[in-house]
Amino acid sequence: MKWKRLVTLAALAALAMGSGPVARAQTNPAVGATEQAGSSQNRSTEDPRPHLGFEDYLAEAMRFNLDLAAQRATVAIVHAGLTTAAQRPDWSADFGLPVVDLSGQGNPTTFSIGLDAPVELGGKRGHRMRAAKQDLSAANADYDDAVRQLRATATGAFIDALSARAILVSKHKSSGELDRIVSVNEERHRVGEIGEIELVQSRVEREQFEADLILAEANVVSADLVLGQVLGKPERIADRLPVPDGTLDIPVRTFDVAQLVVTALERRPDVLSKQRGLKAAELRIELANVNLLPDLTVSVNLPFSRWKNRGELETARANRTQAEIQLQATRLRAETEVRDAFAQYGAAVKRLHVYRDGLLKDADRVLEARLYAYQRGGSTLLEVIDAQRTSADIYLSYAQALADHARALVTLEQAAAIWDVSF
Repeated sequence: MKWKRLVTLAALAALAMGSGPVARAQTNPAVGATEQAGSSQNRSTEDPRPHLGFEDYLAEAMRFNLDLAAQRATVAIVHAGLTTAAQRPDWSADFGLPVVDLSGQGNPTTFSIGLDAPVELGGKRGHRMRAAKQDLSAANADYDDAVRQLRATATGAFIDALSARAILVSKHKSSGELDRIVSVNEERHRVGEIGEIELVQSRVEREQFEADLILAEANVVSADLVLGQVLGKPERIADRLPVPDGTLDIPVRTFDVAQLVVTALERRPDVLSKQRGLKAAELRIELANVNLLPDLTVSVNLPFSRWKNRGELETARANRTQAEIQLQATRLRAETEVRDAFAQYGAAVKRLHVYRDGLLKDADRVLEARLYAYQRGGSTLLEVIDAQRTSADIYLSYAQALADHARALVTLEQAAAIWDVSF
């Protein structure tokens, strides 16, 4: 049986020298992350579909996204209102024949010509234009907020696509290691060192991972379709479905929450929109006041009853009160979102450090120890499989932690109205 033992040890040595989570020998977790990113990049470059880096993807989304295009149309509509506000009252002319001789007695026929030239008092046109300009300014802020929202949505789709690929790569590695475990056990079973049940057990583990791989591949396709949908073109979800190029292994950031709140209240487009909306409401109160003044025409028709019709003024004042409340609510929501996003980002960073500061290294040490003992008969197959399964789960969780860190950063910067995210 000595030769059988030598064959088994040789096979197990080959297993231990393999790459991947089962036979990973490095002690620096960052090395594992780099290898995973490199593998993902290599697989990505083999894909014949068009590749998009993050900056190019974001630029294309901003240019062609359909929801953002609809928001641009809204701005154009409000701009048309500015043109309407600048119009002066139309002059009118009338021509008539007040007296016409129908009897044929020679009575003279008379003609009449009239001209009405309305004259607006109180600077109504100027007030209308100032209010309309403020409406346009608020609409532009709404558009900027739509850009902010789309930027976050598009970035989230990009992160999801990268994350789906990282998970798929991790599962491929685990599946490959299980293939090698099965190969070793097939050899050990052939020489009579293990029974059939142990061999079948290793095959069951491998087949279970094959099922996980199918789901992971489908998740990549789903993530890519969302990525393409954001770009707003039918071909981007068909023959030109993009392949994202980038990495989720981005640096950890440090922020001052108090400064983030100040920045958000000063820069967030939704806050600016409400501020401008409040200013527009105040200008419409002024417009309603001057609209109480009657307009003059050459016929000197003075509708004094207009002074009693204060409905427009009351409506303007109510709109101003509503706009002020909306501004307060938006500012409160902005600060709440910033503080919540700051807390969530801090938690994501701490979670990431758990993996980088020891968990990945410890999982590798346990797996290597189990493999070493298994080669010498000091560990069972179930113990090796359990260690391999734990290592695979930890590395999958690390990939998820990288994605969660990226998402938390996007959420925080979106809430604070800053942006320097890159993948």
